[in-house]
Amino acid sequence: MNLINRLIRYIGLDDGRKSFPSTFRRELNYQSSRILTFASFATLSWLTYIPIDMALHPDKPVIIVLRLAFPVVGILLFCTRFIKSLREKSLFLLILYGAYLEVSTAVLTAFTKGDPAYIGGYIFILTLLAVVPYPRKAAYIILYSSVTVFFTMSWFFGMDFTGARARYSINDVVAVTVVISFFIYIIDGTRYMRWVKSREVEAGQRVIEDQKNQLEKQIRIAGDLQKALLPKEIPVIPEAFIAYSYRPMMEVGGDFIDIFYDKNSKTVSSFVCDVSGHGVAGAFVSSMVKMSLAGWDNTFTVPSVTLKNIHSSLQGKIGNHFVTACACSVNLETGALLFSSAGHPAMIILRDSGEIELVNSKGRLIADSIPADYEDVAAILEPGDSIILYTDGVTECLGNNSIIVGDALFYKFLKENSSLNPFELSDSIVEELARIRGDGYFEDDITILIMKYIGSSIIV
Repeated sequence: MNLINRLIRYIGLDDGRKSFPSTFRRELNYQSSRILTFASFATLSWLTYIPIDMALHPDKPVIIVLRLAFPVVGILLFCTRFIKSLREKSLFLLILYGAYLEVSTAVLTAFTKGDPAYIGGYIFILTLLAVVPYPRKAAYIILYSSVTVFFTMSWFFGMDFTGARARYSINDVVAVTVVISFFIYIIDGTRYMRWVKSREVEAGQRVIEDQKNQLEKQIRIAGDLQKALLPKEIPVIPEAFIAYSYRPMMEVGGDFIDIFYDKNSKTVSSFVCDVSGHGVAGAFVSSMVKMSLAGWDNTFTVPSVTLKNIHSSLQGKIGNHFVTACACSVNLETGALLFSSAGHPAMIILRDSGEIELVNSKGRLIADSIPADYEDVAAILEPGDSIILYTDGVTECLGNNSIIVGDALFYKFLKENSSLNPFELSDSIVEELARIRGDGYFEDDITILIMKYIGSSIIV
């Protein structure tokens, strides 16, 4: 089957084009180039008729000469396929070849004085003019020239036009000429309309491709702008080691994180949110969340107040979207933390021993129709403990086995890798999710923020 497919492509019967020539004549030249190889080899079949010619007309060696000339011309035509300048003139060469074939066949048939066995072959050759990609004018000239040569040479060689057999053959030739004339007109028009439609489709595809490229460019720019909203530099704090991983499903995403460190109070605050939806819409709302954090430096020690301010800032602005979010504040001198959630997954405390504790608080997600109701929950960190904030894209990641990762598997992975530092752990989580997915393509944004508490008594 592969050999057949290769052969079809080689002789030009498989048209897998996506672009088309700018003029119809160039289109005909292209189509001619596709069939020239096949046409040149097809004339080798003429050799099989030589024994029959010798049996039917042993007294007319000129018929054998004409018969031998066909494959010779075909081989010469095939040789032109290796000359670049001639390959660009495929239509011209095919017209010459067709004219030679039609006129020579007319002469050969006339030599036999209209022998019915040769009339059938001549009619077959005439029908080829309807399917070969010639310009209509060239096809008509070749057709009528061939028929004129046939009748003229037949009369010259003494064909009896009055006999019943001769009249039957003449009627066949005339009828086929008329029918072929109509078919040349119809097929040429169909071929032209197909080319016009193909050009229109190609132009439409170019417009779509240009629009697609523009859209992708705009999305890339939006992605760069959104990434600029993320923490540019993670605070270097002696008492803690902070790292995060951010992997949007598309170039832009609906997740957002931020980190605030106050040297005076020795307090570090973390914020993570997840906007409903993905892509540009989600990214737009997450940018609004970033703007609503403008006054975070006044509320960073009380996470619930931070969430209330965000809720107030977004009211009437996010339409059908909603936001889940969480904020955490850690006193680096004492390890005391406060956590507040707005419908977000619970915060994980990964103890130095490898044990996991969940910290959660009552709190409704942020939406236009839902009133603010947030509370702070307290916990204590010991040196070596880590806090992990994340979006639901982590635990809701769908594996290639159609099974969701889930909380249990995520917690198990954290326990097994509790010795890793935050940077290594966050990267390992993303790598593990990509492995579970199998294709590296996530169906939701992935965001993870990890802070390892070192303690005020240890100097780094």
